[in-house]
Amino acid sequence: MAKSITNIKRLEVPKEKQVERDLDEVREAVSENKEAILKGIKLLKSLDEVGTLDTANAFSHSKKKALEHLVNEVSKDQYTQLFENLPELVFLMGDLDMKAIRETTGRVNQGIKEMNELEPEQKTTIFDLAKALKDPEINKSITMLMQLLKGMGRD
Repeated sequence: MAKSITNIKRLEVPKEKQVERDLDEVREAVSENKEAILKGIKLLKSLDEVGTLDTANAFSHSKKKALEHLVNEVSKDQYTQLFENLPELVFLMGDLDMKAIRETTGRVNQGIKEMNELEPEQKTTIFDLAKALKDPEINKSITMLMQLLKGMGRD
C-alpha cells in the first residue's frame, strides 16, 4: 500500500510577480471603465468644490454623534404631524396630474407678474367689470375659475 501524503508544499508565487499581476488587472479594469472613472472624478471634483466632501468626511468621523443629533431633532413634537402625513402626501403626488398643474402654475405666475405691474392707486368700477367681461382673456379666466368652483362643489 502507498503512504498517505502528509506534507503538502504549496506553489508560492513571488511577491513581485503577484504585484505585477495585480497591476495588470487594475490597468485592464481602468481601461475598460475609463468613462465611468472620468465621470467619477468629475463628480468628486464637483462635490469637493461645494464642500460636500468635507461634510461627508466630517460626518463619517463623528457619525454616532451626528445621528444622535438628527434623531433628537426629528423626534420633536413639531415634526410629528409631518411624519404622520408623509405617506398620504406620497400617494397624493401619485394622483396629481403634473402636466396640468405645471400649465396652471405658469398661468398663475403670469397673472401675478401682470398684477404686480398694476398701479396701486388704480380703482375698478362696476362699469369696468362689465367692460372687462368683453375681453376674451378675462372672460376665459373667469370661465375657468367658475368651472374650478363648480368642479370643487360636486359630490
